[in-house]
Amino acid sequence: MAMNSNKGAQEPGILDRIVAARRERIEQAKRELALEDVRSAIADAAPVTPFHDALVSRPGIAVISEMKRSSPSAGLLDPNLDPAARARMYCDAGAAAISVLTEHDFFGGSNADLKQVKAVAAPEGVAVLQKDFVIDEYQVYEARAAGADAILLIIAILDAATYASLLELAEKLGMSALVEVFDEDELEIALTANPSIVGVNNRNLKTLETSLSVFERIAPALPGGSIKVAESGMKNAEDVARMGHAGAKAVLVGESLMRAGQDAAELVGAMSKIDVGGQQA
Repeated sequence: MAMNSNKGAQEPGILDRIVAARRERIEQAKRELALEDVRSAIADAAPVTPFHDALVSRPGIAVISEMKRSSPSAGLLDPNLDPAARARMYCDAGAAAISVLTEHDFFGGSNADLKQVKAVAAPEGVAVLQKDFVIDEYQVYEARAAGADAILLIIAILDAATYASLLELAEKLGMSALVEVFDEDELEIALTANPSIVGVNNRNLKTLETSLSVFERIAPALPGGSIKVAESGMKNAEDVARMGHAGAKAVLVGESLMRAGQDAAELVGAMSKIDVGGQQA
C-alpha cells in the first residue's frame, strides 16, 4: 500500500520510520493470528459507542482526550500509564471521547490498552478512538475486535485508493473514521471519499513542528457538513477557544494532558466548557 505520492521524494523521517515499523508489526501479527480469526473475534467485541454522536451531542467543543506513554516529539510522558485509571479521570472530567495510542514501537501502546479504556468509557457513553498508523485492512479488523469506536486515517501515509477502501471498511464495521490532514493537498485527497469527520493536525508529522495557524488556514476549506476537529498544539482553554473561533467542533488534546499530571482533569474540564463560538459556557 503506497504512501501518499503527492508529497514527492523526501529523506526518510520519523513518519517513514513509524510506518516501516508498523508494516513489520502487521506482518508479525498476521503470522500469529490469521485475518479470519481476527474477523471472528469481532463477534465478541463490545458494542460500538457512536463516535460521531459523542462529538456532536455536546453543546460546546467536544474534547477528545488522549493518552500515551511516550511520543517521538515529547519523549517519555507516562511510562507507567494505567489506561483504566486515566480513562476514568477523563470521563469524570467531561471528555466526549478518548484517544488511545496503540502503536507500540514509538508510543508504547497496544490494543490491550484500548480494551481497558473501552471497559471504562462505554458505560459512560464516551467513545474510544484508536490512534494508530493504519495502512492495512488487518488493522481495521483488529481495532473493532479490540472495541474501538473509531479509527484514525492519516492521509499523509495513504494513497487515495487505500484510504477510500479503509474508510469504507471502518464504516461497514460500524466504526467512524477521523480522517487527518495537514495541508491543502492532503485535504483534496481526503475529500474524494466524503468523510464525515475531518481532523487538521497542527503538528507536521514529518518535522514535528506545531502551529495552531495550520487549522486556522485549512478550516475554511473543510466541508460544511463535516465535524471539524483541531488536533495537537493546544495547551490550555484559550487555545481551544481559538480553535473554536476558527470553526472546530472538537479538539484532540494529548501531550498537554499527559504533561499536566494531576491537573489534567481540571484542564479537560476547562477545555470542555468552551462553546463552539469560543466563549465559555
